[in-house]
Amino acid sequence: MITIGRRTLAVFTTCSLLSLVFAPASWPNNVMPQTLVDVAHANGCNPIDDFFDQRDPNVMNAPYVLGWVPEARYSAVFWCKKTEKGDKPYKLIFAAGEEPYELKLADAKQLAGCPAVIEYWNWPAGLRIETQRNLELTSFHPVTDTRPTPGGPTGVLASARVLVSDNGDGLEKIFLCYRGQWFIRLLE
Repeated sequence: MITIGRRTLAVFTTCSLLSLVFAPASWPNNVMPQTLVDVAHANGCNPIDDFFDQRDPNVMNAPYVLGWVPEARYSAVFWCKKTEKGDKPYKLIFAAGEEPYELKLADAKQLAGCPAVIEYWNWPAGLRIETQRNLELTSFHPVTDTRPTPGGPTGVLASARVLVSDNGDGLEKIFLCYRGQWFIRLLE
């Protein structure tokens, strides 16, 4: 039988309680994998740590999604908050690589000529990838326009892979790469 002295027990109990109080404060609070956090930091932004806390309780999807670039073995798209202040405080970053821990900005060739970073003005929402059919291009506008007004290119795309940013409140932002330019459509 092992016996523990009162003093040893008191020290052990005190240390255990202190670890419960102080340890969680030092744990990282990442809302996305560390690899994506590293890519964000390398591109002048940070994860949105309060992504699930501050806005809509209906948010179900994460601020990142895997598998956007078909040609890359590993790829992801994610939201982050810019480190510098500005009228477009968020970035949507497209990353790709051959190893899971070596992601970097996707090459424009991997994105049909579209840039790997979109600067954005509105609060980000959870991401998902969809294939949508019969897309009316006139309902989109260039993502660089801060005041969304439809008036994109003419025509209809029979089928296109899109990125949907949705916080569950009925408003979706649909991102489409078309002829080397990012377009967006707000859909209620």
